[in-house]
Amino acid sequence: MKNNNQPLIWILRFIVSALFIFSAISKLIPSIAAFEHQLVVQNITNICFAPILARVVIAAEFFLGIAFLQNHYFKKFILPAMFLMLLGFCIHLSYQIFLHGDSGNCGCMGDLIPMTPSQALIKNVVTLGILVYIYTKTQVAKANQHRYPLAILLVCFGFVFWKYQPECGCDTAEILTPPAPVIERIIQIDTVYVDKTTLNKKGKTGTEVKPSDKKPQTDAVVLPPEPAVPTVQRRTSIFAPYTNFSTGTTNLDAGRQIVCLFNVECDHCMHTAKEICELNKTTKLPPVHIIFWGEESQKDAFFKFAGCTFPYAFVEATKFFRLLDKAPSPPRIVVLNEGNIVGDFSSETFSKAALVDATKK
Repeated sequence: MKNNNQPLIWILRFIVSALFIFSAISKLIPSIAAFEHQLVVQNITNICFAPILARVVIAAEFFLGIAFLQNHYFKKFILPAMFLMLLGFCIHLSYQIFLHGDSGNCGCMGDLIPMTPSQALIKNVVTLGILVYIYTKTQVAKANQHRYPLAILLVCFGFVFWKYQPECGCDTAEILTPPAPVIERIIQIDTVYVDKTTLNKKGKTGTEVKPSDKKPQTDAVVLPPEPAVPTVQRRTSIFAPYTNFSTGTTNLDAGRQIVCLFNVECDHCMHTAKEICELNKTTKLPPVHIIFWGEESQKDAFFKFAGCTFPYAFVEATKFFRLLDKAPSPPRIVVLNEGNIVGDFSSETFSKAALVDATKK
């Protein structure tokens, strides 16, 4: 018997397919490093395996989205695999809402369409309902040929891992360096006592030494003063490799420093930079250095909005998002003292008073 629902089924299949393909593309824009960072921040994996897992998820979405439009192993494998993947997303989103509440961008559609966890959960539940409907209205193909879905699988994974080759994400920064040896100054003092010779009552010559008459003559060797020893134990921070800035070279682990991680297109970053500029005019702050991500041509507009300029350097997306660490998104403002992080702020936690307090630690 002819199935009168076939046009509707194919429309739904196109919608679901487009949804998965768009989801994969959105995770690549503006950079796959942003999706890697989301996986780390949400505690799905660590920084070592995030590059691999990110590409596996994206390649799987490409594969399922494309394979959803062909009939080979559709009901036996493709549709159930898509259902299980969405179900896994739903479980993860529910867990995130339970732990952290319904706030922030879940990363399901990258930065193209920011979605809260609850919005993404609703989208996935609706898609699961569509998949159930398609499953009940679709018959198993009589002749399945595995070479078609297998070819799609190989092409999708090959493209993603070749075009976006993963880099080792393991970070060996924050290594504690041994404290600098403290050399105590030794002062050698030569003391000479002058003996007083007297005649005793019996007429004999003798030597009388009176403690009160001791007059020491001191020859002291005074060493020159030594450089001040840091009051805190010096560490090597994750910012130590970044020494070249627009005004010259610097050591971010020497003394007190303020390091800002900004995206030149980020509104929160621009407003935070403006607050730091205002604060720098009224308060003596430690040296401020900015590590940018984005198009260097946009830095002038950024500094014009901020109201001042600081030494800056541009880095690629992969390095930038690793420097964000646990910050969900830029900006990140870090106060360092001899490489030790004494203040760490995101857009939600930053304030002028908090920054000033951190610089005094």
